[in-house]
Amino acid sequence: MMRVVLFLLPLALAAQTKVSIDNDRVRILTALDRPHQPTALHKHDSNRVMIYLDDGQQDISVPDAPVEHHQWKAGEVVWSPGGPQHVSENVGTADLHIVEIEIKQPGPSTPPARKRNLDPLAIDTSHNKLIFENDQVRVFRSTGEAGGREKWHEHAGAGRAVVLLSPLAARIESANGQISPMSGARGDSFWTPGYIKHRASNIGTKPYELVVIEVK
Repeated sequence: MMRVVLFLLPLALAAQTKVSIDNDRVRILTALDRPHQPTALHKHDSNRVMIYLDDGQQDISVPDAPVEHHQWKAGEVVWSPGGPQHVSENVGTADLHIVEIEIKQPGPSTPPARKRNLDPLAIDTSHNKLIFENDQVRVFRSTGEAGGREKWHEHAGAGRAVVLLSPLAARIESANGQISPMSGARGDSFWTPGYIKHRASNIGTKPYELVVIEVK
């Protein structure tokens, strides 16, 4: 069952929030939620994909409603619809880092067409696992062994965001013959607009894990 959550730190807490990508389709930011520092009452108008980088506990308080208590695991991914005003508080003992991908536009009336023989979720089920899908996004977890190379595959739709759950050193080969590096640390995010057909080679010495957010 897909888990949903209604909150994140308000952007007003600038010292605790870093925006890494902002375009017409998505805004991607990383929030640092410190223990026992409740936010101001606030709301979010955009739907979001939330990726938790740490284990943690959080309470969500909506006026005139019971407090929601959430216990997160590092690497957990949830859908957060725009919702009512609320206060969130990290009730654990350690900092909680969260990557948020705000989806700025509604889903298209016609979903993007996918070729089954190029769909990573169809052609490589051992390395790609669906987390959830709705009318705005398809979100899946992707892994790779040290020295491994992906099969040729495509990403359809408005674009795709990638959030690293582990360090990555890779080489990306596009269908047009272009080769480019892709590297980063845990929690780093990337954005590629529009359709793309490519494959990645892990040139690092350790396996990798990342989350792919395909925006429709």
